[in-house]
Amino acid sequence: MRSAIRKSLVSTAALAGVTLALLPGSAQADDTPATQVLRVAKYQAYLSAKAAKGDEQAKETAEGFAALSAAEKKRFLDLIEDRTLIKQLLIAGEAPAAAGTTRQAFAGGDVVQERETTGGEDTTSPFSTSALRASGYRDMWASYSYVDKFLGVKVSKVSVRTNYQVKGKDTTKVYPGSASHYLYVPGCDFNHSPVKEWISSPPADNAQSETVWTAECWGSSWDMRERVWGDYRGFVGGYLKE
Repeated sequence: MRSAIRKSLVSTAALAGVTLALLPGSAQADDTPATQVLRVAKYQAYLSAKAAKGDEQAKETAEGFAALSAAEKKRFLDLIEDRTLIKQLLIAGEAPAAAGTTRQAFAGGDVVQERETTGGEDTTSPFSTSALRASGYRDMWASYSYVDKFLGVKVSKVSVRTNYQVKGKDTTKVYPGSASHYLYVPGCDFNHSPVKEWISSPPADNAQSETVWTAECWGSSWDMRERVWGDYRGFVGGYLKE
């Protein structure tokens, strides 16, 4: 972790890949019913505003949050304001990728960080033609994602995907890649650089896509590089790191 990020944890927290930050006006020390009702109402209004603009994931997150009990809602908001927890998630976010879905639990199991890796043949690729398929060419894809769930409710995700063509075991072409994210923590702005694509040198011969995520939360900022690569088998590897 760079020192700037460590220092920012005093007033700001960011989560690499599944980036979270402190909510303004933390009310963990104020447990009065009126204060807790206000905290919940503000967060629900925040999600509703995003859902009203067509954000389907914000709608799902709002529904998940609404389904929690009053005690769980308080716990949820306390967790995303927990500086120690966020620091743990920052460090855990740099773990190497593994095939399939891997999970790591925090806060007694109330917070789960999931790393999702997948890929395979892309039968819907717009680049594929019957002539190419008949010649043995296949279009493939691979993706690498981080998802954070608080009390089972999805709060954030970052994902990068590579799209490419193979013939036999050889990677013959790499198509434009893509990156996507969502983040439901008030006060955070999260963006990514244009996705870069290339084919690595033999013998690896992998299609690779990479983007740099930049988060700005309450006056502090950081960036992390996310990369995924694949070959004739689909997903091969990936990482998220400084």
